[in-house]
Amino acid sequence: MIISTQSAFAAGSSPVPPQPATASQSETPLPAVTITAPSDRASTEGTGSYISGETTTATHLQLSPLESPQSMTVITRQRMDDQLLNSVQGVLDNTTGITSYQSDSERTSFYSRGFLINNVQYDGIPTVVGSTVNGSGISALDTAFYDRVEVVRGGSGLLTGTGNPSAAINLVRKRPTQDFSASASLSAGSWDTHRGMADISTPLTEDGRIRARMVASYQNGHSYIDGYKPEKKAFYGIVEADLTSGTKLSLGYDYQDLRSTGSTWGGLPLWFSDGTQVNYSPSKSYAQDWSHWNNTLKTAFVEVDHRFDNGWKLRAIANQYRTEYNAELLGLVGRPDRTTGLGFYPYGAYPVALSSTGSSRQNTIDVMMSGPFQLLGRQHDLVVGATSSRRTSGQDDIAPFYAGFNPVNIYDLSAPFPRPDFAGMPVVPTSTEIKQSGVYGAARLALAQSLKLIVGGRLNSYEIDDSVSGASMHYKKSSAFTPYAGLIYELDKTYSTYVSHTRIFNPQTDYQDSQGNVLTPATGKTTEIGLKAAYMHGRLNASVALFETKLDNAAQIIPGSYTPGGAQAYQAVDGTKSRGLEIDLQGELARGWNIYAGLSHFTAQDANGVRLNSQIPRTTAQFSTTYQLSGEWSRLTLGGGVKWQSSFYEAANTGTSTLGGAQGSYALASLMMRYAVSQNTTMTVNVNNVFNKQYALQKGDFDTVSYGMPRSMMVTLDYKY
Repeated sequence: MIISTQSAFAAGSSPVPPQPATASQSETPLPAVTITAPSDRASTEGTGSYISGETTTATHLQLSPLESPQSMTVITRQRMDDQLLNSVQGVLDNTTGITSYQSDSERTSFYSRGFLINNVQYDGIPTVVGSTVNGSGISALDTAFYDRVEVVRGGSGLLTGTGNPSAAINLVRKRPTQDFSASASLSAGSWDTHRGMADISTPLTEDGRIRARMVASYQNGHSYIDGYKPEKKAFYGIVEADLTSGTKLSLGYDYQDLRSTGSTWGGLPLWFSDGTQVNYSPSKSYAQDWSHWNNTLKTAFVEVDHRFDNGWKLRAIANQYRTEYNAELLGLVGRPDRTTGLGFYPYGAYPVALSSTGSSRQNTIDVMMSGPFQLLGRQHDLVVGATSSRRTSGQDDIAPFYAGFNPVNIYDLSAPFPRPDFAGMPVVPTSTEIKQSGVYGAARLALAQSLKLIVGGRLNSYEIDDSVSGASMHYKKSSAFTPYAGLIYELDKTYSTYVSHTRIFNPQTDYQDSQGNVLTPATGKTTEIGLKAAYMHGRLNASVALFETKLDNAAQIIPGSYTPGGAQAYQAVDGTKSRGLEIDLQGELARGWNIYAGLSHFTAQDANGVRLNSQIPRTTAQFSTTYQLSGEWSRLTLGGGVKWQSSFYEAANTGTSTLGGAQGSYALASLMMRYAVSQNTTMTVNVNNVFNKQYALQKGDFDTVSYGMPRSMMVTLDYKY
């Protein structure tokens, strides 16, 4: 993980007025490039900054980080470019308090505070992205489209209506610029990985009232995993028009095509039949050349913004999000013989196959009004809105089946395996319809000059119809109210302290008991206290947060119990608790010296005191810094970082594991170097996992193991006009 400062020729103004350069820094041999800061204080593109001036993700109110009563991190455009964070997973893996659980080459789940993250927004609009099982998650999404990624940790029911008390992820798209601008980059690196990106923004009329932007990227290559070849194609286009001096219309479309061959499904057998562990090279895989997992994601949206003369603003958005996917996969399960690599049933390693195809469509409409008002001699802020969404999805699954009863020799995983006769297997059709609607509101009340109260809530209606092989299920909740309250006290111009409280409502339609009944929604509450600071005239942000979450009706695995359809059975358990600490520091220590540091620790257990989600680490820490040299060396920026996480494990005889498995704590180091070839061109070298550490991504799930990426390098040539 690496944080890089802006180069001498790509730097712009920060969200606050820049400070004068030192004498040594002013001696650069090339002319400076001036980039005007955007009028939107939340936008980060072109600022060269690692912080955002404000965000609306927590409450829909426009608040600076110092004014927001929740723990949050904003990953800016500059930071994504510096660290080469070209996927959403790359971004989240470098965010305080977020941990990923990667089952195989395609499926990644994200957790915060011990709970699964299922709240995702595009430009502040909640979107149901689907489960990682069907491949419609967000981990592989290309980040070339986004100005920033905002992560608010804790409950977010005020905006999303439903969800776990983990975190909300807001993917904020780039917007057209007033003047013509263009950039392009070419990257090449380990395992023949190649990537290209082009970004053009231009006015379509002489006065700039109509403007457009197009972003396209393409990436392909091999992988550290034998036979695995991912490919990504992405396109984003948007047109903005100023209909009047206060009214803006935006039309946009984005498309991502994510394809892979040689896709893995789960890991490799972890245990020999004698109870000892198998050790593999990280590159080993049993995936075949016919194995694949393809996803297509498309979004179209129209947005109208109107600013009234009294400072109020109206925002209306209509959004359609569509996905399609298909997969054919082969994996290994069992316990091979240590000597021969084979063994006898049921101890040998046997191939298991599955096939799945599906699609989804979600239509969402959101209308919101926000602005200031006067009361008792003070100015306050208010936001009110309404939202409605409908998501339909369907899939045809061929359940996992033994593709052959001859055991595989794990010492010779390169042996080809013929594609099974999927056409001769029974198909399980599934269809789901989810309807949500709600009204929400929040007010920031100035109780005193230094004391602000944010209070609000959301009244949500939730309805789901689910059908599996003709068996139907209907659930409806017409009046779920989620309150929110936060109190912020400004100690001085640098520090503020806060306390916040929010309720939780999370439907659990993916979980059934042993009788096939869907579990009732999980409910609970999260309380958080914290201290925030803005140093260096707002260029360096810091925060410390303590939190506690209590959750009832939480879904817990019943070991060895299955639904009538053969899926894992769950039970609803009261008394689940999570407590922890988060520390976040990011920004600029001095001109040309950037830093990012984060620490997160939590404890989570169920009602019986059993560790919750033990497959993710309890403590994570990351630190990185870069420094742009001065004077004659000002063309050069150097950086380095380290990311550490504590141990995790799969407990034996629980869930999908019989013998369990554990990964000890480990650290990964990274380096970067950027050189300004000219005023407009830079070359950057990124090296990750510098010491080639071998580590497991998961260990024990279905008694298998999957390994992380060894040392890798990418070289990027970037041009900005």
